[in-house]
Amino acid sequence: MGRPFGRRSLRWRREEARSKRPRHAFCWGDARRFTVDGDGRWAYTLTINPSKDVYADEPYLSIRWDDLHQHVHTEWRAFANSSELRSGLLKGIRAIKEHRAAAYVSDARKVKVIVHEDQKWIKETWMPLAIQAGLKRLAFVTAPTGLGRLTIEDVAGLVDDHEGLHSRTFDSMAAARQWAVSGGK
Repeated sequence: MGRPFGRRSLRWRREEARSKRPRHAFCWGDARRFTVDGDGRWAYTLTINPSKDVYADEPYLSIRWDDLHQHVHTEWRAFANSSELRSGLLKGIRAIKEHRAAAYVSDARKVKVIVHEDQKWIKETWMPLAIQAGLKRLAFVTAPTGLGRLTIEDVAGLVDDHEGLHSRTFDSMAAARQWAVSGGK
């Protein structure tokens, strides 16, 4: 069995305990409360309360409904390849539809580049879907300098005043949110 308090002993005991634990799949949606009982020695309760207003929580992107300010909020956390970008933007469309959102605030300070094919897809596919879902204002928060700022300004230029959809870029979340929720004033 090894030394009673040695590292090997503890690692071996943890692995043995894990192998005897029952495996459970976690269901997202409503809160779930259940008890897992091991060898009769330990039991615990786990409560999962995922928010119904979170549409994406990925290493590269977060999308949620901001109930306090009544807008869809996205935060681009890291580089997203073309399929991740498009998939994430479509999740944003779902949020717009479900909440009949007129305002969308995108924290794009960590965006480095959006390739031309994706910019074209945003203009030709995403924008019509967003307008159809009821979006009126799209606010981007940009990095103070760099290629990311220029890229987001290009995208905002594609969007602005396209069939009633207005966009602007901002240096702060507070300013972007204020513009988006005040009706673009």
